[in-house]
Amino acid sequence: MEKEIETITLTPYLPEHLHQLSQFYLPNAQTPFSALPEESLKYCREDCDRHPIVILADGIPVGFFVLHIGENITPFTSDKKAILLRGFLVDQKHQGKGIAKKALQILPEFVKGIFPNKDSIILAVNIMNVIAKTLYVKSGFQDTGIQKEGRSGLMEIMEYRVDTVNKDME
Repeated sequence: MEKEIETITLTPYLPEHLHQLSQFYLPNAQTPFSALPEESLKYCREDCDRHPIVILADGIPVGFFVLHIGENITPFTSDKKAILLRGFLVDQKHQGKGIAKKALQILPEFVKGIFPNKDSIILAVNIMNVIAKTLYVKSGFQDTGIQKEGRSGLMEIMEYRVDTVNKDME
């Protein structure tokens, strides 16, 4: 039986993460839906509004995503207080251990800590990516009813209201 992952943390990308991130692999069924970290990092170098984030399991990089702010997220939302979650993935050898679920559970507090002026997290999920959509719904994301054409077909825009995070705890 697989050892339970003890601690999932989110941390801004550092150059020392690159070697492990460059080893990430996704099965063919997932490659249409998410870029690998190296490709996402190229876009981050070109756009300072893209913030690469590493998912650590017990201190080891096992996943990756980008938090995108600014004018270039307008194809997804006109809300200036929104942040776009892009390229969310967990390396294939670490999938099925609940890492993505735990990362999404701690994401709202992480976002509020880094971007206190943002009140929602937006993402686009391909309608064919049923596993990911189910995970996002279970993690509190709601379908906005907006659809958009993406590089691999029709995507649904989903939203998580982070402005309710602290209110729920009061």
